[in-house]
Amino acid sequence: MTSVLFVCHSNAVCSPIAEALLKHLAADRYQAISAGVQPTDIDPLALAALQQLGVSTEGLYGKGLDSVEERYFDIVISLCEQAEDVARAIPANQFMAWHFEDAQCCSRPQAAKVVHEIFERIKLLVLVQDRKGKPLW
Repeated sequence: MTSVLFVCHSNAVCSPIAEALLKHLAADRYQAISAGVQPTDIDPLALAALQQLGVSTEGLYGKGLDSVEERYFDIVISLCEQAEDVARAIPANQFMAWHFEDAQCCSRPQAAKVVHEIFERIKLLVLVQDRKGKPLW
């Protein structure tokens, strides 16, 4: 099982969205976790946008990097510039930087847009990772 850590500054919008979407799409092959540099509560509009798509938000809560101390990950993904340097220091086989605006969602349409943008990247991540080492034809 591939372990993936999503890191953003507050763990309030982007990283918990990414965690929930990866679990929704491929929980049988990926262990998804999220954490923040300075964690806060998860934005209720982000949770509502996930739930509207039928994505479970059970067990999602704002957590700090201390919750993943001394863990090694297959992939660490930084979701905002403010968290990139910290995320790069986390032991992992692979690091990626996906920069989103890590701010509170101020409207339902904005929350839905963020969920959609992250979901597109999650689908691409799963496609590429699942194809590694397999012939294309």
